[in-house]
Amino acid sequence: MSLFPLFKLGDRLQLCAAMVRPGVALADIGTDHAYLPIWLAKQGMVSHAIAADVKLRPLQKAQINIQRYHVQDTVSARLSDGLNAVFETEADDIVIAGMGGEMIIQIIAAAPWLKEEQKHLILQPMTSAEQLRGFLAEQSFEVLREQAVEDDGRVYTALLVQYSIEKFHVDDLYPHIGKLDAESEDNRAYIRRRITNLEKRLHGLTLCGKEEEADALNRIIIKLKAMVEKRE
Repeated sequence: MSLFPLFKLGDRLQLCAAMVRPGVALADIGTDHAYLPIWLAKQGMVSHAIAADVKLRPLQKAQINIQRYHVQDTVSARLSDGLNAVFETEADDIVIAGMGGEMIIQIIAAAPWLKEEQKHLILQPMTSAEQLRGFLAEQSFEVLREQAVEDDGRVYTALLVQYSIEKFHVDDLYPHIGKLDAESEDNRAYIRRRITNLEKRLHGLTLCGKEEEADALNRIIIKLKAMVEKRE
């Protein structure tokens, strides 16, 4: 019996794990302690995984954990600035989680090989989700699925994304909630948070006399409120 029983992933990382395809080669960017690839390896969910981080100290801790949980045949630690040290043939599912949306944008923009339909991106922005969704749409990355989850008192969203050569439609709610529906309480909590933030923005537009922008934003707020109220 192992001296180190397998840890439990937090709900945020568990949501990301649930979006990884079984048996795939994985790259976890910004891996920190490599908990996600180690957990997936122990479940037999990945054929190979790269635990990548730009900082040496977290990567050293990741390497210790990889050996501690005896997954060194499946998981390897790698010093990498984003995906710069990951080759196109090494991963088909790429997790980029636990960092700001603007940083995620930079990482994707620097890796043009992600624009292949067999690649899946699992993205979990801590901030700037609105900007990230806009970038994805502009670059023809379609959000296949989006789900929110509450973890340690904060609500997060995770996006499953794939490059598409076909045109896809995004509506006026997309920048704010992406592909979220109002079916789950976690999704509704995320939408409520967006409503609160948008109402603050609306107040600022109103004070500045930007009536046209304020009216457009108010219409979005009304739609979001209707989504939530319909399910409550």
